Amino acid sequence: MIKYFFLLSLVLLLKEAKSQDLVIEIERIKPIKGEVLIAIFNNEEGFPFLTSKAIQLLKVIPNQEKAQCIVKALPVGRYAIALFHDLNADGKLNTNLIGIPKEGYGVSNNAYNTFSAPRYKDALFEHKPNSIQRINMKY
Repeated sequence: MIKYFFLLSLVLLLKEAKSQDLVIEIERIKPIKGEVLIAIFNNEEGFPFLTSKAIQLLKVIPNQEKAQCIVKALPVGRYAIALFHDLNADGKLNTNLIGIPKEGYGVSNNAYNTFSAPRYKDALFEHKPNSIQRINMKY
């Protein structure tokens, strides 16, 4: 009986070690209204705008120029985060006629391209114990 209890405890500890909280800190939010929608991707498909391909979606309502979100028990691995400041709460990143965002956006590693959307490989980061991603909004 003790042997089974030990094995069960070991399995639970290993499972806990494979999942860790991820802290996402969002900075330079302006104006302080609307909501920030966050999408976490574990592969390139759909990154950064097709949120239906994300493995997790979150929402933060900012009350100052900085906001924080904690993703509980995210398995250790490689991810990319895309987020945008949904000022009008319509659930999508609004763009102008040529596709330039009208609302603020950001990605992990603060990866940006001048004439196109940020690339997955540039936003990719290694999530491990005590991971923090600080993302600056770009308007």
